[in-house]
Amino acid sequence: MRASTQATWSVIKGSIDGIEDDVGAMKAAFEAVVAGVKRSNMDRGRAFLLDFDHTLFDTDRFFWVDVRAAFARFAIDAKIWEESYGVVWPTGYSLDKHLEHLVRQGRVADSVAAELKGVLRERFADLRSYLFPDSEPFLKRLQREGVSCFLLSFGDPAWQAYKVTRARISGFFQEVFFTGREQAKAEVVEALAGRFARLDMVDNDPRELDRVKARLTQINTFWISRVPAEALESPDSAVRERFREARGYATLTPEFSHRRCTILDEVTW
Repeated sequence: MRASTQATWSVIKGSIDGIEDDVGAMKAAFEAVVAGVKRSNMDRGRAFLLDFDHTLFDTDRFFWVDVRAAFARFAIDAKIWEESYGVVWPTGYSLDKHLEHLVRQGRVADSVAAELKGVLRERFADLRSYLFPDSEPFLKRLQREGVSCFLLSFGDPAWQAYKVTRARISGFFQEVFFTGREQAKAEVVEALAGRFARLDMVDNDPRELDRVKARLTQINTFWISRVPAEALESPDSAVRERFREARGYATLTPEFSHRRCTILDEVTW
């Protein structure tokens, strides 16, 4: 990794243990990385830009199924949990932010919030099982072929770093970018565009791909959906919960044309 990236990763990694974030430091580090990318000389060849949640990592199974089940004994009202999640998510979700919001609203006691964080650390220390089956083989193939790979992920930097680190895949990426700010992915892609002859971006959110296409029409964009066709319109509540967030992305209408795929093997090589 470049020095600027190592600095960014240091800021992120230093906040993982308590799942806390320093927004000011992360913003400064992120901007420094983008500035460094813009100053870099052009690398030859091809690079992949990969999303994390719902692309490499089965976030619905992790968060909405297993984490929620692990928290069940605390009997937090499901409606309150979901509504508060919706309030926090647009700023870049993290469990810390979510619990702080619930504490401020008087919905959860400080002691309960501390217990919930403890459950997360103890029960979900190793997240490799939540990677989609083709994620690591695809990353290994890129590594074997000498293709540069970047991770671009929307969300609270500390929360995203926790997931990526515990999934044990950070070493596959030349640089890692986490941001809780909309438009930031497109800015990073635009900065990287001058360094590579070809860029391919894979994301489950067509809106992110649209933002990139609006700036750089030459980028190859792949809209991946990990939701089985039969689950898209299923009336079964268990199925809907299993693909809670991913279903929403899969049914969006993009502004630009993107290549559709359901597995990484379908990404054109």
